[in-house]
Amino acid sequence: MTISVHPVATVCPSCGGIEHQTKAGSNHGCQRYKCGLCQHRYTPAAGERGYPTEIRAQAALLRSQGVTIREIAHRLGVNHQSVANWLRSSGGEDDVPPKFDRETGLTTPAQIASPKRRPTIHDVAARAGVSVSSISNYINQRGRMTEATRQRIHAAVEELNFTPSALTQAIRKRRTNILGVLAFGMHGLDETDGSSLAPALLRGFYDGADDAGNDLLLYTQGPDCERGERGLRFLDGHIDGLLWVSPNLHEPSLERVVAAGLPVVALLARRVAEGAGYVDGDNRGAMRMLVAHLAERGHRRIAYTGPERYSDLVDRHEGYQTALAEHGLPWDAALQVRIGKKELEETYGQILDGWLALPDPPTAIMCWDDQPAALFADALQARGLRVPEDMALTGFDDTPIASRVAGGLTTVRQPFRQMGRQAVESLLALVRGDSMEIPRQILPMELVVRASTGGRRS
Repeated sequence: MTISVHPVATVCPSCGGIEHQTKAGSNHGCQRYKCGLCQHRYTPAAGERGYPTEIRAQAALLRSQGVTIREIAHRLGVNHQSVANWLRSSGGEDDVPPKFDRETGLTTPAQIASPKRRPTIHDVAARAGVSVSSISNYINQRGRMTEATRQRIHAAVEELNFTPSALTQAIRKRRTNILGVLAFGMHGLDETDGSSLAPALLRGFYDGADDAGNDLLLYTQGPDCERGERGLRFLDGHIDGLLWVSPNLHEPSLERVVAAGLPVVALLARRVAEGAGYVDGDNRGAMRMLVAHLAERGHRRIAYTGPERYSDLVDRHEGYQTALAEHGLPWDAALQVRIGKKELEETYGQILDGWLALPDPPTAIMCWDDQPAALFADALQARGLRVPEDMALTGFDDTPIASRVAGGLTTVRQPFRQMGRQAVESLLALVRGDSMEIPRQILPMELVVRASTGGRRS
């Protein structure tokens, strides 16, 4: 048997590129190269320098015909250990001589000594009996090859369960097709009270990403976690862009990420860093609808509670104040409590008692979302007061819990699923650079009237 040896094309091990590979010095007598595509410097693998792919493929073929490793080495004129290494790396050899462990004194099979590695482009080339450049052309659908060669490569890919490196593809295309998601409320997904906004938002994200052929990467902690520099974990190249749900006002991590050039679209916030897009609901308009609804029912003393740290809640408070003025209703600082969820859960009873003790107590309470409204409904019932006869009550968001509060809670419905899908579409437009304008959208909300506000007061 005569085997001719041909020079093998140099392939960048980082990006798989064939073209623009230039010599770049030497290391201990071995020629080094620089890839003009990804700028990676490398020394070709020993197999590439020593023996061409065709010889390795011939060794695999002879072995499949039952020829011993030493006989294969003799026929091909190579060392028998090299043949064993080729067969072991291709995953096609189960009876490679066992290894002796000097520390334990035990002889163990080579394949048990270490986990089986993933097949590489070199393994596929050896199995198909073609060059690495042919495999690269097959993967990237470029160049010309015969149908027989294409079918042989396809069979090798299937047999080895080979998939191209996502990192290599991302480097070549400058895209990972992965969108990051940073959202609050993940800890409440398994709770039964139905107060979490996350399920509907995530479904919208899924719908939009699935339609565009993208994947989602869910970050498990908020920006306040102690994990290196703030915002840097979003800039490690894993994602093409970031969907950030309800960032804090003046969030430094958001500002840093946007300044670094990562496309970002915020949800449930319109006060964001310059350069970031957003998809939000009309919070001020929604609060004006709620106040108008209460005013139509004869309420003149309307209390409000809600935090201050989020953009949407600032808008809701502003909408509340604007609506009071529009309807000629008195503004009273004693009827406004600006605290967060945790503080409210600890003090809602005291807050209610303080309002009831005023010379002119409120007849309606507006809450920043449905869950605190449920707390006030329980506190009113514990004090022998009725909703809505003694106190009207409203929430916000129309989460599943709303239908169970006080016989049905009057609230505002946000189109969370639509917001999620729209945010994905806006983020992908930023990633593609479709427009110089930053996508910023405000979606309308819907007033949902239920029993908690009752009819007109006498």
